[in-house]
Amino acid sequence: MATLHDPQGVFLPLIDRELATVTTALGSYPLVVIATTLATDSRLTTRLAQFGAHVVPGGQAGESRRAALTAARDQSAYFSCDFDRWLHWVRFWPQELASLPARVARLSGGKRSSPWYVCLGRTARAFATHPAAQRLPETATNRALSAAAGHPLDAAAGAAWLTSQAAQLILAGSREPPAATDLEWPALILREDPSRLHGLRCEGLEWETPDVHAAEIISAGGLKAWTRASFDTPSMWAARLRLAAASGGALERVLTG
Repeated sequence: MATLHDPQGVFLPLIDRELATVTTALGSYPLVVIATTLATDSRLTTRLAQFGAHVVPGGQAGESRRAALTAARDQSAYFSCDFDRWLHWVRFWPQELASLPARVARLSGGKRSSPWYVCLGRTARAFATHPAAQRLPETATNRALSAAAGHPLDAAAGAAWLTSQAAQLILAGSREPPAATDLEWPALILREDPSRLHGLRCEGLEWETPDVHAAEIISAGGLKAWTRASFDTPSMWAARLRLAAASGGALERVLTG
């Protein structure tokens, strides 16, 4: 299950360059559901449909995630990942991506309860690749969830593995429009049964945004300069801090409401 917002169609050239990789990877899933915003370039939605993806209308991040989950109902397990994250992952860390089912299965070993929801988070190295305007607010976001769960979790990477039990709880209780579902979804599991919420760290969830901005990065004089100009701004900090606050609010609402 994926979400996608791409009004300029910036992913089209990247998909064309990696056509064999993308088509093979998408074909490895029994079902692919992608919720796209109305503003997304229609050429891209058409291309994805040609690859066999079931494209459904989405909205804000939380709305799109619910739309994708609704359209993919009645599966035994679900892999949810923002499309830009998934595209980077399959291009640069394909073996790690392919190993996810086995890694999730190992979480059920021993005396632990089998997970209903697995937060797919970032290794320390992968997290460090993100700009400060993402790292610092997301550190607070993840700290709030980790404090509630009693163990470290990274839920702000736009990726999760969930079972049918988790899907039922989420579709019955999720209502956040934005990406505050980062904490709302695991909070719904935490409220039902804390032992069913787990986490895994992944290298492939490193910062993916530069993948489709090569020309701008060159024009700005390099990745560092482009990152500073694009992400170290008052508007970006404000947006990221608002999301962190909304995520924390969603966590509190679910656990105390």
